[in-house]
Amino acid sequence: MTCVRFLVSIKFTTVLAALVSPQARAETFKPLPPPGIDLPAEKLDSLTKQTRAFRNSIDQVVRTTQDANAWRADVEVFVRAVELAIEQGLFYKPKDLEAAYRSLDIGKKRLEAIVQGKRGLAILLIGSNEQQSGRTLAGGFVSAIDGSVQPYGLVVPKNRESATKPFRMDVWLHGRGDSTTEIPFLIERLDKLGQYAPEGVVVLHPFGRHCNAYKFAGETDVYESIAHVQSLFSIDSNRISIRGFSMGGAGVWHLGAHNPGKWFAINPGAGFVETVKYQGWSEKFPYEPGDWGRRLLAWYDVPPLVDNFANTRVVAYSGEIDKQRQSAEMMLEASKSSLALKEFGMEIKHVIGKGMGHKIDPASATEIDTMLAEWETGVGTTPRTRVHFTTPTLRYHRVDWCSIQGLEEHWRLASIDASIDEAPIVRIRTKNVSSFELDFTISGWPMKSGYLELVIDGQEVDGPAVTKNEPIVTRWRKSGGRWEEVLSEDMASKELRKRPGLQGPIDDALTSSFLFVLPSRPCRHGVVQRFVDREVEHARVTWRRIMRGEDRFVLDKDLTAEQIANCNLICFGDFNSNRYLSSIASALPIKWNDEALVVGNAEFDPTKHAAVFVYPNPLSPGRYVVVNSGITFRQFSNASNSRQIAMLPDWAVVDVTEPSDQIFPGKIVLADFFDETWALKAALAD
Repeated sequence: MTCVRFLVSIKFTTVLAALVSPQARAETFKPLPPPGIDLPAEKLDSLTKQTRAFRNSIDQVVRTTQDANAWRADVEVFVRAVELAIEQGLFYKPKDLEAAYRSLDIGKKRLEAIVQGKRGLAILLIGSNEQQSGRTLAGGFVSAIDGSVQPYGLVVPKNRESATKPFRMDVWLHGRGDSTTEIPFLIERLDKLGQYAPEGVVVLHPFGRHCNAYKFAGETDVYESIAHVQSLFSIDSNRISIRGFSMGGAGVWHLGAHNPGKWFAINPGAGFVETVKYQGWSEKFPYEPGDWGRRLLAWYDVPPLVDNFANTRVVAYSGEIDKQRQSAEMMLEASKSSLALKEFGMEIKHVIGKGMGHKIDPASATEIDTMLAEWETGVGTTPRTRVHFTTPTLRYHRVDWCSIQGLEEHWRLASIDASIDEAPIVRIRTKNVSSFELDFTISGWPMKSGYLELVIDGQEVDGPAVTKNEPIVTRWRKSGGRWEEVLSEDMASKELRKRPGLQGPIDDALTSSFLFVLPSRPCRHGVVQRFVDREVEHARVTWRRIMRGEDRFVLDKDLTAEQIANCNLICFGDFNSNRYLSSIASALPIKWNDEALVVGNAEFDPTKHAAVFVYPNPLSPGRYVVVNSGITFRQFSNASNSRQIAMLPDWAVVDVTEPSDQIFPGKIVLADFFDETWALKAALAD
């Protein structure tokens, strides 16, 4: 077989994404983080030796204690920061060397305290500083994604020991700083209060994987750092706000819109809320994204989700003459047509700093702090009686007791509006929703004994029997245009369907625990092998540099049953070279052998093409298997956080005879999403 044989229409193949502009191809994109200065060889050698010695000391203490998991991250975070700076050349000023030694010194003092039997807050206080509004701390937690130790900062109130009720917590997302890697982040968090430090409030500063606007792994880190702090202090889960400025403001907009039930208040400052207008691509993209690429923009575009702010309170900040005022203006414009905001009696408030550029003035800061203090009063005293939620993907699916569990079509906006009129009656309106769940376990909605009554899109149905004050959980699915209760949750969970946490696209597999699985045999064809080698290198280096993580990997022949059960497997190679892919090949929707690479009724020359896709792992249905891809954005995205978007959908066929153009891994000749049942769409079905 020589060239590609298409049995699909020309219309469908307009998803071709190889049409990159000459300007984009010729452009050289800056590395992230940027390269640092050269340190004198003798100083670098001395620092390296001391760092290795301290690492060995940590390992020795770990072997002699029984509770290393409880303290190790708060010590290791400082040595890992120095290790990464040495490995990646991330010293930018001569004084950065002093900061590295200070980091090691704090870590050593904490380790000495561990040996002496100190634990918990007593360890975090080492290296901390007392400030006017509280004490500034820094620590670490172990990421569930890759096992790396990720840093965070914390401001704890002076009255932390005498407090009689759980604390309010503000989560502050920092702005972009290309050279603000682990060492400078930790030192700044130890020395400075930050933009806001309200009296009596715990303020959390997530690192968020350095510089990605709290997307992808950075998003997961925000929630993991919150959970970590909740294990250290008594935090009122009903009084958590999310705040930030610049890149942090962008993070607040998207995290607030995607998870509005989490926050009692959302306070974004500046930032961006979408990609196309912010980047100036309205007239012309610098590359051809295809239909699937345009739909993927919905992952982090906020204006279409403005209805979700009906579930919380929002106050945006903009400097009067700041170009990034655009974000708040776009959201205010979007809010004008939001029926949900009107029906809930909510609005987006906008505080403007008079004469301010890209900065928050003291008067505006005080005004916003006063507003949040008023809003937190009485929060969470009664169960929520109405929710409205809009989403294009099951990655985001819940507000309080209402959860979308299935979509009729992914990456098209879906919505659910649910209200408790009078217990036990719940009225629900849906759009593009195939399944939903009501779970009153957490909210504790008081019910009388009897039956739950539902009106779903005008259809009156009887729900489950209710016992007074007992938890109520019920799931419904649309079948033949009618809503039916799902009576067997076990059967529903075993069906091959897209569902929350298993809905794609490729990048979603790298937002929870994953493992790179490398082939132990060569690919059938040399050009494919060279493509695989490039992509392995790109995936591992990008993960360590951009996502500041540990590139955990295993050879296919050494993969264990535990790893298969607990990790998304990011497998490289073809179905011959990678033993794990070979073992599951018959259960995958894309076929790849000596004769052809087959995607439905389209066949490709296997000497020139490679498959890239994500799919539920046949041997571990609750986990993903990914073929030949790490995170899908490349060097092109280094110029702006707004460019850090998913660049490939659920699957793609790559012409590997053409090299990466810093946007795609090669020439994308065909790509799309799988449908709701993880099947190829009709145009490509066998």
